[in-house]
Amino acid sequence: MPRTAYDRASLRSPALPNPLTPLSTLLGCALALPTPQDPGAPAPQQQQPQEQEPEPQARTGRATRGDDVPEDLAHQRSRHHITGDWFGWHDWLERRGVEPRMALVTDASWLAAGGVDERSTALRSLLDIECDVDGGRLLGWHGARLYVDVQLQNGPDGSRDTGDFQVYSNIDGPNRRQLAQLFVEQTLFAGALRCKLGKSDANTDFAYVEHGLQHVHSSFGFAPTVLGLPTYPDPSFGFATFVEPGGNLHFAGGVYDGATQAGLATGPRGPRTLFGAPQDLFVVGELGMYWQRDGTRPGHFGLGAWRHTGQFARQGGGVDDGAQGYYLIADQVLWRDERAPDANGQLGAFVQYGFADPDVSVVEHYVGCGATWTAPFAQRPRDACGVGVAAALWRDRPGEVLQGTGEVAVELFYNFVVTDWLRFKPDLQWIQNPGGQPGVDDAWVLTLRIAMDL
Repeated sequence: MPRTAYDRASLRSPALPNPLTPLSTLLGCALALPTPQDPGAPAPQQQQPQEQEPEPQARTGRATRGDDVPEDLAHQRSRHHITGDWFGWHDWLERRGVEPRMALVTDASWLAAGGVDERSTALRSLLDIECDVDGGRLLGWHGARLYVDVQLQNGPDGSRDTGDFQVYSNIDGPNRRQLAQLFVEQTLFAGALRCKLGKSDANTDFAYVEHGLQHVHSSFGFAPTVLGLPTYPDPSFGFATFVEPGGNLHFAGGVYDGATQAGLATGPRGPRTLFGAPQDLFVVGELGMYWQRDGTRPGHFGLGAWRHTGQFARQGGGVDDGAQGYYLIADQVLWRDERAPDANGQLGAFVQYGFADPDVSVVEHYVGCGATWTAPFAQRPRDACGVGVAAALWRDRPGEVLQGTGEVAVELFYNFVVTDWLRFKPDLQWIQNPGGQPGVDDAWVLTLRIAMDL
């Protein structure tokens, strides 16, 4: 049977309190909001995780919210959208620190050759409705932030047709309407300490590469060896802290609900599965460093380690209590156009590496790299193009059913900025040995991504 995005979970691994009173008050209000349930999602069960029928999961990662917005518009998105100023209400809210945003991303894909179902098509969309509240401007509570994100995802999973393991579109998901994120964040000591509490997407803070954000393929969001990372389509409730002591060093650590390993989708749920059954945790830490080359070309390196406390099926039979691994990420601006003070042109590159315990993960090593060129033409200062290579290497174990040494995906894209609120992104991917399935030819996939700020 073909391995698809919804088989991802079974294929890879079957089954400081803040003293500020306003923070407690605001968080209490936030958590009092109901979390919508996915009508098709099963209620939490009390039985052991390995005895449950896993709910379908997709491995996609940080979705596309604003990641392809030109730099000169990134901090003005609320001013550039189809619906205008809402008769003055939008500016009125923004002046008080409340920034509502809506973004619709649509992927139309055609499997031109190879894969499981050659010549098939897939049309899907992701609507993000966000509200970002600045506590300083709204309440005089400096350093505080409240963030809410509602997601509506529709359409079939394109990886069912290609059979690929890594998931070639990062908006594929299981057709949900969910309160995806709801958290409070507090920044202290002039930015040296930041704490986040609530339901959030861990991939916005961990394991991502800056110059891979515009790519469509999921592995350029995070390495497929990071098992159970709470990210789209299943963010989860947790706590994270971020420390920047100076000297360009930074440290981040987080503890999140890991119920997805037991087959329970955290995306449409609140904190119930964190404090109740199955009480599985995903724990992650990342140490990194920033630098500037020649004062104009920033770079970043990060080393992360993670552990999941859930139960994982071993390759040779039996169950392991927990899984762990590590990852490395690096970003570097290689070239910047300095011909004009307002020039946007730059070439940025990234490298990724990930490792997971081969006893429970079919992907033992992952290697990814790529680049994004912003303003490739003088006449198109807001456009961007990019290339990326993602290699998921299978574990080498006796009796392994996957063919070949792994799955390799190569991506090319060009992001056309048509207006301040509309972008077209043609994307071409070649996927070698999709899913390691015998008899499945290499896949060629064409995708047109349309992104609109509503």
